[in-house]
Amino acid sequence: MKLLKAIFLLVPLLLWAGRAEYEVYYGWLSAGKIEVDFSPQKAVVRGKSGGLVGLFYRYRLYLVYDFSNETASFMEEQEGQKRKYYDYGKILQKKAWLPIVLKLLRETEVPEVLEVGNYRIVLQKEEKDSFVYLVEGSKKVKKVTLKGWRPGYFPREIEIQTDRGSLTLKLKR
Repeated sequence: MKLLKAIFLLVPLLLWAGRAEYEVYYGWLSAGKIEVDFSPQKAVVRGKSGGLVGLFYRYRLYLVYDFSNETASFMEEQEGQKRKYYDYGKILQKKAWLPIVLKLLRETEVPEVLEVGNYRIVLQKEEKDSFVYLVEGSKKVKKVTLKGWRPGYFPREIEIQTDRGSLTLKLKR
């Protein structure tokens, strides 16, 4: 019976293993792309600048987010010739939107409240397949909106409101 229950609980996570590619916009400017590879244990994110922003700014990122041991997560960032490495704590400081979005997408049901590090993500508004989450405790990330989302699937669009503006990720077809 325990084995059957364990299999039942793991099925959504096994079905969730997948990959998506998003076009990234900063405000209305095309800024690049992000690829997300999901498995039940971890998510791997690769991103690079492109579009109009890419003409003036060279940027790449590589993130491995370990769901079973978040402190083992790490990120490598390259701006021009300069490389930076971040541990989990530094990721939460500098790029908090990444772990917040990844934890939301991993959920198999719509979460009312979610904890990511010291941040509390609270469902503010739900309309059909759009969900607006307020981020409490972060100075940089204010709100995350998932549009065209059902738990277990990649959303059609992700909007991240930060202290510096709006970042929008649109799913490529």
